[in-house]
Amino acid sequence: MLYHLFVYGTLRKHQPNHFHLNHAELVSEQASTRGKLYEGPSYYPVLLEDDTVVYGELYQVDEATLAIVDELEGFQKEGKNNLYDRKIKEVESDQGSYQAYVYYLSPERKEMAVTEISYGDWKVHELVKKDEVTYFAYGSCMDEERFKLAGVDHYFHQKLGRGVLEGYRLLFSHHVHDGGRADIIEADNHVEGVLYRTPLDAVEYLFKREGVETGNYRPTVVDIKQDDKQWKDVLTFYVIDKKPDLSPPFHYAEEIHRGAASYLSDDYMNHLEKLFVEKFQVDGFRNYVKKSSSKQK
Repeated sequence: MLYHLFVYGTLRKHQPNHFHLNHAELVSEQASTRGKLYEGPSYYPVLLEDDTVVYGELYQVDEATLAIVDELEGFQKEGKNNLYDRKIKEVESDQGSYQAYVYYLSPERKEMAVTEISYGDWKVHELVKKDEVTYFAYGSCMDEERFKLAGVDHYFHQKLGRGVLEGYRLLFSHHVHDGGRADIIEADNHVEGVLYRTPLDAVEYLFKREGVETGNYRPTVVDIKQDDKQWKDVLTFYVIDKKPDLSPPFHYAEEIHRGAASYLSDDYMNHLEKLFVEKFQVDGFRNYVKKSSSKQK
């Protein structure tokens, strides 16, 4: 028999206990459920039942794998002296909702919940403790003009070049007064963008720009391919309340195109131009592309 399992700590990708899920099938790496995440007394986080949103990964596992995770989490059965209780909860993902097992710290052990983890994501919490982070920009942050206007361009001078995010597609699901803004969603596709190596001060700027505190985007971590290299646990941003695709305004499409032109592949540039000209019919963009092409010649 197969089960769905939501993981939020050391069982996630690139974490110390992920090897227990080597034979599991990843359903979603952008999954969420309800609970409040805390730092524990050791290296791993703990989860208490709560109405707050917590982010993690969703897997399909067999009985043998579930038994291994039970042992790891100190779960014997209901009514026993468990470290964690295993409960069935609704888990949301880009592919839909699932009923999945989630491990919550037993109420009798709540003293192990030391400090609440910001943003409901343990991997993000760990990432922003570092002095530097690798950041993947797929929208207007590929362009440096607004960095200069904000006086933060010195944070973004270390560009690592083109990166490819596999298993996602680009959309414009964040709606503001003048149109859509870029987003990514899990799908059988790929998204190209620009990789930066930035100091932690840049992360503070990005959180403000992306509206993290106001609930527009949330920080998340993804794996990025760059030629033969793979960058693990790279920071990027994900729209929380995804709405249907909406045409972006010209100035935003121009920023994306201008920032992408020096780094992204010809095929992906053609894809972006087709999106803005044909699908979204962004006013003035066709003429802009013609002028840009003439300058390059």
